[in-house]
Amino acid sequence: MLDSAVSNASQRAPLPPANTPLKSILADLKARADAGDADAASRLFKDMQTCTQVQRLSQTMPGLANRVLGDASAMDAQRQNRMLDFVQRNLDYTKNNAAMCADLSADDMASLVPATLQAAQLGDPEAANCYVGANLNNWPGLLDNPQWVQDYKSNALNLANGALQQGDWAMATLMAQAYGGSTRQSNMLGQLTGANPAQAYTYAKLMSLGQPSGSQPSTRSTNALTNLSSQLTPDQIQAADAQAQQMYQQYFNSTPRQTGDVANAMRSCQGGP
Repeated sequence: MLDSAVSNASQRAPLPPANTPLKSILADLKARADAGDADAASRLFKDMQTCTQVQRLSQTMPGLANRVLGDASAMDAQRQNRMLDFVQRNLDYTKNNAAMCADLSADDMASLVPATLQAAQLGDPEAANCYVGANLNNWPGLLDNPQWVQDYKSNALNLANGALQQGDWAMATLMAQAYGGSTRQSNMLGQLTGANPAQAYTYAKLMSLGQPSGSQPSTRSTNALTNLSSQLTPDQIQAADAQAQQMYQQYFNSTPRQTGDVANAMRSCQGGP
């Protein structure tokens, strides 16, 4: 059993101030997370995610800026201004977080993956979405830590099911894409679930039931249900409809999602402004 000083949030030491250099608090946050401090685990995950994005943007934005300026004659002024604004916002983001992310080593950066898993296991819904929807290419240190793939196989579906039971629409979207065998997604979940038309239909139906109030189902959503239903028997469709309805009532309280909920949740996993 966790020590009461850790399990009771009112007795925990306060977290370091925002934007404290991560290098100076990394070990302490890890120790607190290892002891079951969910707030420390979430802070470590979010700071590591920010610094991973800062590192990536620092490597990619200067080159993108040069290409935009170099191709000025090939694009209209409005598009060029949009691209330059995008570059500037990302460069500002890296500058604003540079002090927090200074002096982190490659080993430090590799803390992102275990920190994400740990925060997810301690109840952080954003961490769960980011971990389950992970792209191997975004995992720093993966080649030196092959055990992470086995950890993913052991934990991803449990985290996904837990998030669904908490009414997480972003996770429902990930499950629909995974079971649908989406070739547009580069995450590992689809490799874990495999394509399953009946389950893909179930989650597509769930997403349809949770359509934001006042909005019309997208053509993609309608086409997905039509295409998937053509692969199922009437009995399978009836069972999938019933399962989707049960999940909608039990996990989502028959409450439609808000416009932008899923997109915002997915965007948060990418970091940046």
